[in-house]
Amino acid sequence: MRPMKYFLPVLLVVSVWISQSCSTDFDLNADFKETPVLYGLLDAADSVHYIRINRAFISDQIDAITLAQDPNAIYYGPELTVIVEELENGNVVNTFTTERIDGDTVGLSKDTTGIFANIPNILYRLKTEISPDRAYRVVATNTETGKVTTATTQIIDDFKITRPNEDAIFPQFFALNPFGTYQFGFLNARDAAIYDITLRFHYRDARYFQSGDSIVITGSGDIDWKFRKEYTTIDRDPNEPLTIDIAGSQFYNFLADAFPPDPDIYNIRIPDSVQFIVEAGGEDIYTYQLFNASTLGITEGQVTDVYTNVEGGLGLFSTRFTKISGIYPVSIQTRDSIGCSSITGGHNFTPDQSKPGFPFCN
Repeated sequence: MRPMKYFLPVLLVVSVWISQSCSTDFDLNADFKETPVLYGLLDAADSVHYIRINRAFISDQIDAITLAQDPNAIYYGPELTVIVEELENGNVVNTFTTERIDGDTVGLSKDTTGIFANIPNILYRLKTEISPDRAYRVVATNTETGKVTTATTQIIDDFKITRPNEDAIFPQFFALNPFGTYQFGFLNARDAAIYDITLRFHYRDARYFQSGDSIVITGSGDIDWKFRKEYTTIDRDPNEPLTIDIAGSQFYNFLADAFPPDPDIYNIRIPDSVQFIVEAGGEDIYTYQLFNASTLGITEGQVTDVYTNVEGGLGLFSTRFTKISGIYPVSIQTRDSIGCSSITGGHNFTPDQSKPGFPFCN
């Protein structure tokens, strides 16, 4: 995950009536209850946090698609007050007021695909440092109806990446050949239950001039490979060492797919370095994904519930923490392998400069 600035979509409530010799008539919209839909993730590494709160809706006069395109049907107005309470041992020690904003004005654009209205993009912004030693509760109150919606989360603490080892006395290099394995390591974070882990590959683009045997750097870039998704650590102890193997063949195939060959062999690409990004999620994120993946849909003629940890509404309020490692040079042997292996050879990567024939393999 790059630091997460997106939100899960608002819930659209639709009713499906499958009639099989039913003799009882009933009103689908009778005794309608207000149902706020809330999503938010708090990160101890951030000082600004965003919460999305929408309404679920249903109408027997207007079809759902039309309602979804009406911002007044989706969003609350000034009648909704949203605060965040800081808790210690269950007691409120601080209260923070959120600010109702349009996310588009702060660079948090909404996904424009789908049927929902794109403008405005209402979010509730919280500006404060948060403590991993405290819990936090969001409280949303509709001052017109008296409806109160709450959700509480613990906070994931910082954690340590152990391999590559940033505290090592000697410089650390990333070394991995197509037939080998790199063992990435980190310590389990307190209150974390699920991880996404990304390798970020840094490279430089260049042009080789045969006359004069010179190279001119034309640019640089990086590309992310999420090599492990939803790695779970339920019932693991905080600071317990965790290791994940990276297969060399998978890494080299990723590079081959990400960088198609350029017919102009003088446009070259120099492998530079890597870094690791570990995105930790709280237990409610794990439960949400596990529960919803297994229960969405109709099974044995019944519509099952979806997981929520929101009281008085639906949605998910949890915690995350994004840990980014230092930048580690690619080893000489690995540069040679990237430039000349059977998987990535011919994809315009150069071997190490010490190899005879550089920037080519022979």
